Amino acid sequence: MHEKNYEYSVLVNWLKTSNEEEARLTLTDFQAENPKKMLFNSNPFQLPKRLWEYLLTKSKIDEELRWNNFSGKKFNKLVNHLIADLYEASGKTTFKEEFVTAGGVKLGDVNMQTMESRKCPGLFFAGEVLDIDGVTGGFNFQAAWTTAWLASEGMS
Repeated sequence: MHEKNYEYSVLVNWLKTSNEEEARLTLTDFQAENPKKMLFNSNPFQLPKRLWEYLLTKSKIDEELRWNNFSGKKFNKLVNHLIADLYEASGKTTFKEEFVTAGGVKLGDVNMQTMESRKCPGLFFAGEVLDIDGVTGGFNFQAAWTTAWLASEGMS
């Protein structure tokens, strides 16, 4: 990324298939079976609800649109977003906004010597699934590596 000055494109296929024809067929079949349902309430691909709603909104599809009225450019736009969703990256931040996830499994629920769950023996945790966070620059990497090592030792 450095060589490209942190400017690049990412093409995301949100479906298990990379085939446009299969995506169209799935949508058409679902449309025929569910003509009265609203698109926002019925997802033929079992994508997470918020992702499905995001892709519909990005495709400029009205929240009240029903499957029997769905066709044309909006249909094509949704297919495109489902199998070839383009995102542009341009540079990196200079304000240290590159924070990792926060929240997760409470540390009090984990044996910190073995990383084993106190609530579910035999279940081990490591990295960002734990409620550990800090500014970037190595802290989170070190926490992930250390907890993974402790968990592997605890399992053995």
